Formats: sequence, structure tokens, C-alpha cells
Amino acid sequence: MSRLIYSAVFTVLSPLFVLRLLWRSVKEPSYRFQWRQRFALSLPARTRPGEGLIWIHAVSLGELLAVAPLIERLLSEHPQKALLVTNTTPTGAAQTRALFGDRVEQCWFPFDIPQVVTRFIKHWRPELVVMVETEIWPNVLAGAQASNIPAVLLNARLSARSARGYARFIGLTRQTLERFSAIACQSQADQRRFKKLGAEPASLHIVGSMKFDIDLANRREQLNDIKSQLGDAVKQQSIWAAASTHPGEEVLVLNALEQLKSLGICSLLLLAPRHPNRSPEIIRLLEERSFSYQMRSDGEALRSDTDVLLIDTLGELSAFLGLASVAFIGGSLVPRGGHNPIEAAAWGCTVLTGPHVTNFASIVRDMERNDAITTIGSEHALCDQLQRTWLESARVDSSDSAKQFVDSRRGATRRQLDILEALLG
Repeated sequence: MSRLIYSAVFTVLSPLFVLRLLWRSVKEPSYRFQWRQRFALSLPARTRPGEGLIWIHAVSLGELLAVAPLIERLLSEHPQKALLVTNTTPTGAAQTRALFGDRVEQCWFPFDIPQVVTRFIKHWRPELVVMVETEIWPNVLAGAQASNIPAVLLNARLSARSARGYARFIGLTRQTLERFSAIACQSQADQRRFKKLGAEPASLHIVGSMKFDIDLANRREQLNDIKSQLGDAVKQQSIWAAASTHPGEEVLVLNALEQLKSLGICSLLLLAPRHPNRSPEIIRLLEERSFSYQMRSDGEALRSDTDVLLIDTLGELSAFLGLASVAFIGGSLVPRGGHNPIEAAAWGCTVLTGPHVTNFASIVRDMERNDAITTIGSEHALCDQLQRTWLESARVDSSDSAKQFVDSRRGATRRQLDILEALLG
């Protein structure tokens, strides 16, 4: 497929994109306010001073959290530069505002239509375009190249499944990847897949993942505040977390909690859905099963009889993982590709995941080789593993391995910042 055909199809389908935004706004109202900016209409005026502007696109929450350490480094080491952060999802946008406030410009990512991209670039006039992980947009990259703006793909990852999808349109894919001045790959496997799809070998670098560069100092301050708010009851609990869960997964997690209770094991479950706006349906599940629960958003002290603390807030999950001795990483007992297990490992949790981890396959394989994660296949296995890891000797061995695994892989943020600085001149 040529870029001309791709652009024509994208343009013809654009009314459907608006309808999709409106449909998604039924559950997440902020989607309905996206469409004008997605067409590069009514873009906000630039408010931050600076000699030049770096445009960073982090599509959603996971990508934003991955690139957050680099954004902080840019803000501190290059204060003369303005930063624009774009997102596609409300959770990503909310986290951008929560982490950076008015220190960065923020708006919605434009639809990948030539005229839209041209308006967007003309409005913001970036000197560098930074995409994160697997954000590969033909017209954005073509527009940047036409304006002599270098483009970089940071924290780049490409699963085998995604690579097969891109290979179906190999002509367009090769042409698009060649427009990146640099692709900073998380692993050798990612580098190999990008090279096979046509990326320039000289542009490929293996740098590791920025997700390992977790700053726990700020999170510890947040954790101390949480402990203070929850009160003394939190000190008397065996605590485990189910992080970033998806529909169908909460049922499995609650099954495991029910099994633990039937065995006489009392524990507190920190249940954090990937999308907090799903809280009403999760509350229905909790009430149907007669679990005692509290909602984090209520800000109340923890009751001693609470079975589940529902984390229905944004920006607190990482700190809450510091309370847990065991963390199950969601999106993995249902086929959603899994989520980032690194933050739980950094806290020294015993880390559990399901088998569906295509989004983090390389990291999970490395963690398994280093005894830093355990893969489970069902809620029964989850219950069994929770029992085993609450035996002190087993838990300490596993949690130490997880923390050491993260500590040994830090430094990717510095390496990727060096790549950006070389292009900034």
C-alpha cells in the first residue's frame, strides 16, 4: 500500500473516527471534546517560552509513564526548550496534567491525515518529533521530514504479532520507518524486527527500556501520605494487589480472594482497574459477592474488615504497589497483552502475571530467567501462589530477585536522552 492510498482511506474514514469518539464518550465524556483538536482545529496557543519546541507523543497511560523520566530530565537539563506532550486517551491526558501541570504544553494527537498534520506542525513548529514505543504514523513522519524536522522513536518495541501486521504493508512500512532519524530499541529482538521491516540499520540502537528508570523517592513520599490517610489498619493486613485489570479479569481475581477466605486466610486486595471509569461495574461484582469494600476516591481511613480497596483514582497505583507484598499484573489472564510488571518489581513485590503478555514478552522472559516473576494460568493458580509467597522465605527470595532485576537494568533514560541531544545539536 502506498502512502497516497493510505491517506485517501484515512481521510474517507475520518467521519467514522468522530463517531467512534462520540461512542466512547458515553463512558468517558472527555472523548467528545477531542475531535476538533484531532483535526488540528482550535489548537491551544503556546504558553511556554523557549528557543524551540520538542513534540513528544505518548498515546496513553502506559507510554506516558514510560517516557515521564525522560520528560523530567528534559525539563531540568534543557529549561530553554519548550515541550509539547500529546495523548490519545483521557487517562494519558489526565496523567500528563497530573505529572507536569503547566510545565509542558498539552493537547490531543492529530489524525494522521496530510492536511491535518500540516496544520498541526505549522501551528506548533516543533524542532524535534518524538514518538514513543510503537507509534508509527506515515503522514506525521512524512510531514516532519517535509519540514526538515528530525523524528525519533523512543523506547521502541515491536512484538512478533505487530511485526507480522506491518509486514502486510511492507512498502508503506519501509518508507515510514526510513524517515526516523533514530529508533531506540528496548531489546535485540525489537531491533531485529525493525531492521527486517526496512528501518535504516544506522538508525537502530539497543538502549533498554526507560521503564526501569523508576524514581521511587517521589513515590515513597506519596506512599507515606497514603499510609497516613489509611490509618493503622493498613499495618495489620496481608496485602496483595491486582494492578491494571481488564473486563473478565476482576471475576478471576475475586475468585482467588474468595478461595483465600475459604481457607481462613484474611487479606486485603488492592484492586486497580486499568480504566477507573469501570468502577461502577466492579462495585456491582463486589456487592453481588458480599465483599466488604472501600473506594480510594472517598479518602477514608481503612476499616479492619475491608476485603477490597478499589483504587479508582489516577496517578496512585505505583505508590499503592509499595504497600503490597504480592502484585498480580493485569491484562494477562485475559488476552489483552499484559501490562508493565517493572514498577511492582522495583518495590520488591513478588510479581505474578498471566500467560497473555505479548506487549511485554521480552521483559517477562528476562524476568522469568532471573526468577523475578511467576506466570500463572488461572485464579486457582493465583490463589496457590499467594499462599506460597506469603511464606516468608519464599517471598523474600522472589522479591529480592525482582528488585535486583530492575536495579541491574537502569540507565536507558540517559542513553535515549543522549540520542535526542545529538539531534538537537
